[in-house]
Amino acid sequence: MGMAASQARLLSITARIHDVESQAQALQNAKVQLSTQSDQAYNNYLDALNATTLTLNAIDTKSGATSTVAANFNNLCSINKLTAATNNANFALVTNKGQLIVSDDVFEGYLDFKDQGLDDPYMFALFMMKDGTLQAAGNWDDGSLIEGLQEAEEAVYSDKASADLSIKNLHEKLQELVGDGNSIYDSSTITDEDAKKEYETVMQNYKNKMYTGYIADIYASAGDDPTLVEDFDMDTYNYYVNIYRQIQSCSGNVISIDDFNGSAGDAANDSEWLQNMVKAGVISIKNCSFDESTNEFSMDAINPSSDSNLGYTETTAIDKTALAKAEAEYEHTLSQINKKDKQYDMSLSKLESERTALTTEYDSVKKVIDDNIERTFGIFS
Repeated sequence: MGMAASQARLLSITARIHDVESQAQALQNAKVQLSTQSDQAYNNYLDALNATTLTLNAIDTKSGATSTVAANFNNLCSINKLTAATNNANFALVTNKGQLIVSDDVFEGYLDFKDQGLDDPYMFALFMMKDGTLQAAGNWDDGSLIEGLQEAEEAVYSDKASADLSIKNLHEKLQELVGDGNSIYDSSTITDEDAKKEYETVMQNYKNKMYTGYIADIYASAGDDPTLVEDFDMDTYNYYVNIYRQIQSCSGNVISIDDFNGSAGDAANDSEWLQNMVKAGVISIKNCSFDESTNEFSMDAINPSSDSNLGYTETTAIDKTALAKAEAEYEHTLSQINKKDKQYDMSLSKLESERTALTTEYDSVKKVIDDNIERTFGIFS
């Protein structure tokens, strides 16, 4: 091999050795990054295990069994809401603008009800139960909703008064206030302001007694069908009465849960969305109660961290799917990291073999060059 050729080959080998060493360095750095990714995967796994979900302690009213479930609109406030384990709590969701969040059918029903100039929780309940018309049969066929309901009340009163002195006494007091011969529903005959206030209180008490004790009979009488008593769903009725009192408490300021639907999908079933909104102060959870003795309805804000029914629970404790998902993601990430690590090791091994071969060749070529120099220039020594 000539001097020039040997020198060119030596330079080529040197460049390749530097290139191999550079690639090896890059692979070593990549292996270090894999270690960092492994740590991050583990931290993500721990975060998933430690994540909390806003939960409701619920009770099965038939079996008495209790369970902890994710708190979302449907579980807390819909017509199919779950029963809180203690205190028979009734929950409401209110925005920081004072809007009561209701289901879309309640929202639309309320607007229709309001458009007809009506404002009564009992009538609203029947309005919703009769598909928003109150015109089933018999007394309500003429579309005179208030008169039809009053006729049904009077019919039930006539049937029940002799056995229920409480409603009889209230009815007689109403009659006394409006005057004999006048309808107990006509307060126009009352001129004294104190008497008007007394009338309103007595009328509310009378309605409470009638609808608490005989709502199924009123429902049946309004439709002229006695069999409706057996079909009457008290739970549904109570739900709508409670919802309307919530609406009144918020001055009629309502918004549909569907208005919060976004890219994530159905807000009514989204517990994570509700939790974030509560923590951000956009939505507050309130407990609703009605005192029949004073006819007062109240809505009190709840702190989930201290409430007996609501709280923050480790997500994996209530959602086995979340636990399985966290474990699967962690194992998948580790598997990918290990796979890359093995590929890097194989590449490093190949580079090391190439570097060894190049180093051997480098030494051989350098020896050839040294020998040539010795032979060529040795005569001058």
